[in-house]
Amino acid sequence: MQREHPEPAMALPVSLEIYQKLVSASVRTGFRQEIWEIGAAAIREWLSRHNPESFQMPSLSGYQWKNVFLPDGTLLRTIFNGRNFHCRVEGDAIIYNGEKVSPCGFVNAAGGVRRNAWKSTWILFPNSSVWKSAESLRTKKKSRKPAT
Repeated sequence: MQREHPEPAMALPVSLEIYQKLVSASVRTGFRQEIWEIGAAAIREWLSRHNPESFQMPSLSGYQWKNVFLPDGTLLRTIFNGRNFHCRVEGDAIIYNGEKVSPCGFVNAAGGVRRNAWKSTWILFPNSSVWKSAESLRTKKKSRKPAT
């Protein structure tokens, strides 16, 4: 393959060793992509890992938990008796032990007691490395004070 880059491009110097490994890997895959395409994909992946918002695409599927959207691939964690329990958003459902559950169903199945899912769930969104408490993501409703 010898396609030209479709946009204005610039040279990006890499070591000879890296270039040779790249060409070797390209040969093993049957030259399905140009070197510049592979390089661009690697740079996009690096940017995504170091700045997830830079290339984040909106998820089309996921679980809507009140006002918090959990995109496909989101992990949920709860802790009970010192043990971590995890489940995952797959498509439009939360799956725990092969079953579709709600966040409440997950924390109660893991803990065996009535627990508040907002207070006992931690969330790891796709392309993120930081667990966030569900409660911190929840929008509080403003209390209505009677007019005086």
